[in-house]
Amino acid sequence: MPCSCQKNRDQFEVVREGGTGKVVFRSSVRSTAETVGKRYPGSIVKNGKTGEVVAAGTGALELTASSGAVLFRTDDPVLLAKVAAANEGSSARNTATGEAMDLAPADGTAKAL
Repeated sequence: MPCSCQKNRDQFEVVREGGTGKVVFRSSVRSTAETVGKRYPGSIVKNGKTGEVVAAGTGALELTASSGAVLFRTDDPVLLAKVAAANEGSSARNTATGEAMDLAPADGTAKAL
């Protein structure tokens, strides 16, 4: 019989495609999940209980929620547009240049304003 104390533990999930894809790894240790997440380009690490993004990936293109929290980072503008379509009210910018980006539909690409 498993220990009941596991129900109170946080679970961190590595989710592909900026949080819109499959969960490829789960761990109760945040640093382990972040390390595994680095092996999957375009993935994020989120808290499985709260849904909060705890590691947003890497790249020059950044997607930010209306609250100001960073949701996702990548170098792929098509993937950025796809993730933005699933997050209403989000905004994107190129962190290398500081330019705000116009988010096209998910089948298009994100373009600098």
